[in-house]
Amino acid sequence: MDALFSRRLWIILGIAIVAAAIWEFNLIVINPMVNSLVLLDKILFSNFGLAIIFFTVTVRLLMIPLTVMQTRNMRKMSALQPRMKAMQERLKDHPDARRLQSAETMKMYKRAGVSPVGCLGPMVLQMPIWFGLYRAIFKAVPATPEGTANLSAILYGWNPAASDVPLDSMFIGMDLVDLVQNAPAPFNFALPILVGASMWAQQKISAMPSMDARSAQTNQMMLWMMPIMFGFFTFQFPAGLAVYILFSNLIGVAITAVISGPGALLGTRFGTSAATAAAAVEAGVPAAEDENKGEVIDGTATVLGEDSRRSDRQRARNARRKPRRRRNRRR
Repeated sequence: MDALFSRRLWIILGIAIVAAAIWEFNLIVINPMVNSLVLLDKILFSNFGLAIIFFTVTVRLLMIPLTVMQTRNMRKMSALQPRMKAMQERLKDHPDARRLQSAETMKMYKRAGVSPVGCLGPMVLQMPIWFGLYRAIFKAVPATPEGTANLSAILYGWNPAASDVPLDSMFIGMDLVDLVQNAPAPFNFALPILVGASMWAQQKISAMPSMDARSAQTNQMMLWMMPIMFGFFTFQFPAGLAVYILFSNLIGVAITAVISGPGALLGTRFGTSAATAAAAVEAGVPAAEDENKGEVIDGTATVLGEDSRRSDRQRARNARRKPRRRRNRRR
């Protein structure tokens, strides 16, 4: 009986938490988005498409600090790749190789001031914006009189555009509230293709550096699978959300290209080695020459025994300190 009561209590508690989260999401995310879209529609000559585009530009500009942090983290991680590979080769025959490699990797990240989580900031933040905008578009341009009444309750009292509802959802011949698959040609096919292509470019220019061949293969697979999947998903999106994703990806590519240089989209063969070398200096990784070839490798140190020599020096310092402590105690 107690177990059944406890189970029901946990179910009720879970439902209450979900309901509170939905309420807070509406209050914090969706309602401000609806008011922003309605206000921008009034400012931009009653053009809902321009309102969505301007909203997209504003969001991406506000995310520039996160984008800069993500780009710097990516460059620092790229600069650390040769050292990580050397460390993995040095420890691969150790009985506890996996644990030691993870520990050494975290030490390298900490020493260089790199946070792997920082590489995912803009991507993680975009998800609630997508979900919120999906609902905000339907709420800003309701299809029924009941929806218009609900919209009046959502709009803030100070919003000067509250008297301009309902809004016109047409933009360059397509209804932004309707699904992309119902849009007139060529938008019904062009939007999914453009969304997929822009997402590919966004992933390409901000791809996580891989430490081994398996990770590189996985990254290459995701580079193509995600854009293709989102291209197909776009058929089921409202046209307004597809416009937001398209312009968000394009602006993200432009911002990252300004920060990293346009060569980041083309690959390391087109002149990104200078950026990698600069990232190595920024990450605190000294330039070193290969012992066999005498050439600088991407501006990063690849000396296999560097970590072990550092540990030997630390042990030598500790050994010198112990006699001093013993003499001080005798005094």
